Amino acid sequence: MTTDVRSAGRRTSQLRVWAAGGFEKRLAAVSNDARLVALATLGFLAVTLWWFTQDTQVSDWDSALHTLYSFTVHDEIARGSLTAPFTEFTTYPPLGHLIGALGVFVGGHSTRAVVLGLNVVFVPLLTLSCYGVGRLLAGTRAGLLAALFALGTPMIVSEAHEAYLDPLQAALVAAGVYAILASRRFERLWVSVLAGALSGLAMLTKETTPIFLVGLLIVSVARGGFRNWRGLVAYAVPLGAIAAPWYVYHHGELSQLVTAHTSAANIAEPNPLGHTYPGLFSFKNLSWYFWDAANIQLRLALLALFLAGTLAAVISAVRDRRSDNLHPELLGGALISWVGMTWLTHKDPRYDLPALVYIAVLATAWIPGLSQRIRPWLTAALVAAVGASFASLAFGVGGNGYVQRLALPGAFDKTPLGARYITLYSTQGWLRGAPERNDGNVLSLMRALRRRGVTAVSFCCANPVAFNVIGLSVVTAEAGLTQTVDPTALRPADVFLAAHAPMPGDPPPCQRLRDGTGIYAELGNPVGKPFSSYTFICPGRRPEIYGYRAPP
Repeated sequence: MTTDVRSAGRRTSQLRVWAAGGFEKRLAAVSNDARLVALATLGFLAVTLWWFTQDTQVSDWDSALHTLYSFTVHDEIARGSLTAPFTEFTTYPPLGHLIGALGVFVGGHSTRAVVLGLNVVFVPLLTLSCYGVGRLLAGTRAGLLAALFALGTPMIVSEAHEAYLDPLQAALVAAGVYAILASRRFERLWVSVLAGALSGLAMLTKETTPIFLVGLLIVSVARGGFRNWRGLVAYAVPLGAIAAPWYVYHHGELSQLVTAHTSAANIAEPNPLGHTYPGLFSFKNLSWYFWDAANIQLRLALLALFLAGTLAAVISAVRDRRSDNLHPELLGGALISWVGMTWLTHKDPRYDLPALVYIAVLATAWIPGLSQRIRPWLTAALVAAVGASFASLAFGVGGNGYVQRLALPGAFDKTPLGARYITLYSTQGWLRGAPERNDGNVLSLMRALRRRGVTAVSFCCANPVAFNVIGLSVVTAEAGLTQTVDPTALRPADVFLAAHAPMPGDPPPCQRLRDGTGIYAELGNPVGKPFSSYTFICPGRRPEIYGYRAPP
């Protein structure tokens, strides 16, 4: 018996040694470029976590809306209603809100929990996928540069601090692109299955996903994929199994949504940058996403690299017809992405973000192939551009609202789109820049009111970015208060939260937004009473409850 035990112990020790040796071999096989990608990814996530310890802003409208959806999905799952996220229609597929809900299970009902939950998924997936596509195209150094480009993209840095679905969609599209290319035009069956699954998950993030995959698929099939029908089936089956049930179930609502976003009537709808949406074949429409790249999504340095890389890719695709040259696939994917998003009348600067994998790889894959004399300088320039872009938005280097732009002849557009302007450097993101510490801190105020005994709050009407109704709804839930939709239902000890522009003789506000607007917590029903007759409460102020003629 003792001998058997000793023998089993020796075998266990040998297995541990073999396992450790195998792990060490696998670790040694990882390139230094891949290790740098992992380090950059961890650094990005660490800065995002720090950012949330510093910021006190109310979430903007769309970010707050996705946060509330994530809260709802969490509550439905917690009640045992597991199908509700799939059967209820919010205009969005459910995957992003499911991931946000997982963040809520870990970190509670807070914006931070939702956003960090999304970040933990999309940031590593995006960098791994960009690295993988770059490596397939031009080696590990190209993969590293593509991953760094993606992490330094201004919109990625900005939206890592918001609960938007576009970065998650960009990451899943990038993962699908990587798997499709790795399948060798659907020759490798199990990789094709993985590609289909990832594409299906991307479809469950936003409905525009096919626009960003179809160009790549067309070129891949035309360049030999049509011969691998088993691989095509292996791709299509998991894609359909994952995505089709939701799309079939919500076919009616989706049809109405597509009609609304592509119709000529949509031209009259105000867009998020002001003015109205341009006509389909107008120069303004055809150039819309170029100016978006020049002033919001990429800016000059990264845009210049993309344009140079695209030219190099076109030359390579024309001169090198070998099947292992992947430039045609990437160019096809990028081109159809632009065509598809330009065709959609409904526009937003973030809507074409899922094309980032094509942009990042085309912008950087040509650099490792340059001569030894030029390559180090251009690599250093790329790293400097990425670092400056990241620092401008994560830390606000240069100061709040700092912008440097080139004005081209005929420059006229003063909106963030900036037609005929090109941005060199800016600390303004879409829609978040550096953390704000003095923009009202409404969450702190609501938590103080709750400690003071307030149980319900109401608010209405004002919708600036820093004090919007949906954002305040998120803060209310995060503070553990009840939101009363009808302010006339407020009890005497409840609070109506109001933003009021400063006027001479006004009582002191409890908090102030960055622009000086006062935040007042009014006790009881505010309806039918002039501002001068309100009674205010401000925890920590002396006196804590005061009226209109209170001293400053």
